[in-house]
Amino acid sequence: MVTTARPRGRPPKEETPATEEEVLRAALRAFATHGFNGVSVRTLSRELGVSHNLLHQRFGSKEALWRAAVDWGFGNLVTELMRADEESAEPLARLRSFVRTFARFSAQHPELQRLMNIEGAQSSDRLAYICDTFIAPSIAHYLPLRDVLVEREEIRAVSPEILFYIITSGSAAMFASRALTERLFVSAPLSSERVEEYADAFADLVMNALCV
Repeated sequence: MVTTARPRGRPPKEETPATEEEVLRAALRAFATHGFNGVSVRTLSRELGVSHNLLHQRFGSKEALWRAAVDWGFGNLVTELMRADEESAEPLARLRSFVRTFARFSAQHPELQRLMNIEGAQSSDRLAYICDTFIAPSIAHYLPLRDVLVEREEIRAVSPEILFYIITSGSAAMFASRALTERLFVSAPLSSERVEEYADAFADLVMNALCV
């Protein structure tokens, strides 16, 4: 029997295909950085070190890849929010848990805020998909907490839209605009070791501002 030695060097692309998570993570980061129109599937394939045909075989089109990346990113966020929500807890504690969980996840995944900065600038089918699939259901789940707490006079009657942007943009902007943050505030808590500290500080700030 004759055996052929395996050639040295990097294996062919087909022998080391990127995992589904690696593809979706890279795609989400690319769409969040360059926008939908600025992303080339061919360029993304090259960055991942996979053949161009591999992405087409898995997803079929750039639109399908965008949707899969959004489902992965925002789906993980919603899963984390639901996992952290103790529905038997007091509404005030549940609201704080939501704020803290969102802040922590946003710090760890700033690409979601970057994507929303792009997609939220104008109406499109992509924006409608994100809102209808992930954002609106999450608002519908947590908005009753705000209503109950306002009725009990435990928090100020801040409008839902103001509360939404205080929590979402307020918690995520520092990490989504990393270059700006590092230029203005050298000691800002951008390191992964300080994420928990940041999430606590942000949740305390929001709740202290809301509570009567």
